[in-house]
Amino acid sequence: MGRFQGIFGIILILGLAYLCSNNRKKINFRLVISGISLQVLIALLIFKVGPVFWFFQQLGKAMGKLEQFASQGAAFVYGGIAVEQAPGTIGNYVNGGFVFAFNVTAAIILVCSLVAILYHFGVMQRIVAVIARAMNVIMRVSGAEALSNVASAFVGQIEAQVMIRPYLNSMTKSELLASMSGSLACIAGGILVVYSNMGLAAGLDLAPKLITASLMAAPGALVIAKIVFPETEKSMTMDTIKLEVKSQYVNVIDAITHGASDGFKIAMNVIAMIIGFIALIAFLDWGLLKIGHLFNADFNLSLDWIFGKIFYPVAWAMGVPASDVNNVATLLGQKLTINEFVAFKHLTDKSVPIMTEKGLLIVSIAICGFANFSSVGMQIGGIGVLAPERRGDLASLGLKALFCGTLASYLSATIAGILI
Repeated sequence: MGRFQGIFGIILILGLAYLCSNNRKKINFRLVISGISLQVLIALLIFKVGPVFWFFQQLGKAMGKLEQFASQGAAFVYGGIAVEQAPGTIGNYVNGGFVFAFNVTAAIILVCSLVAILYHFGVMQRIVAVIARAMNVIMRVSGAEALSNVASAFVGQIEAQVMIRPYLNSMTKSELLASMSGSLACIAGGILVVYSNMGLAAGLDLAPKLITASLMAAPGALVIAKIVFPETEKSMTMDTIKLEVKSQYVNVIDAITHGASDGFKIAMNVIAMIIGFIALIAFLDWGLLKIGHLFNADFNLSLDWIFGKIFYPVAWAMGVPASDVNNVATLLGQKLTINEFVAFKHLTDKSVPIMTEKGLLIVSIAICGFANFSSVGMQIGGIGVLAPERRGDLASLGLKALFCGTLASYLSATIAGILI
């Protein structure tokens, strides 16, 4: 029963998408079946084929090395700062002490610089185009939505839309929703490296799980989005996979400086969000605790308690072992309503502990995505700048995209859980 418990999750996820569909008669079941099959294939290759799993393990170790390289640059700025490590000992940042703000900013800045270099030489565009072309053939989705969804596995949610900027004004509403959903279901490469290294700092090997999540999210988001909003119009890019390879940078130095600058902006935004949200959570928990004590002196009401109850059925249906269901539900709630950084912080620092390997696999994939309420606002604002004429459509599709992006992550996690 344990292995196939996730079957209930797949039925629940697809059932919710079907119930929310705006045109059930137009659902392309070939697309749905091929998309889910592609997700299953990705999970099987990574977790069941030895050489492939080994490759992604090595990729994970390389991601850990990136953090070490990033620390070399950050050590020049932050060197000598004392940090608490094991109880009763004091280390320092240069010699391996983990300081969230320093480690996170350094890794994001380095990865953004590397991505900018790859983009300048056309490597990133060609990788995205090849994978998107395969998805276009397998799932029969349009070129624009395939490009956007694949790009979201490598770059940020707004940067992925920049890659299809020429098509934004002519995209159908179904394509636009699919594109937005993919950006919310996936995670940018720089952030994925950060989460992986947060796990390493806590003795958790999350890299293969997170890479799997990002790869499975692209077809998963298309499946859910095309159930919720089936295509009924003629796409201008149905058989077209065309990506502008020309670099926006003058030379490689310009690429590095722009990448570092963009990375710093992202890192500062992350730090600001973490401080703001965790402080707000502390404030709300204090108020909820007082309310709970009005009814019972032993009732410690909190956001975690509320999330654990609301998301409990979802976590169980996804196949999470009984010992971890409540804590996984808590993390699912934190990720959706607050943001994924808070959820990953509580997962990796074990303030919300996950005891089983299967529970860790499922929750790692389920919370590995940008789908939260604040990201919807960022998408509407960011894409609205790229295509001002579509701002009304973006606003009307925002919550649908959040719904689709969330279900896509849950679908990937459930499939992976069944296969393990």
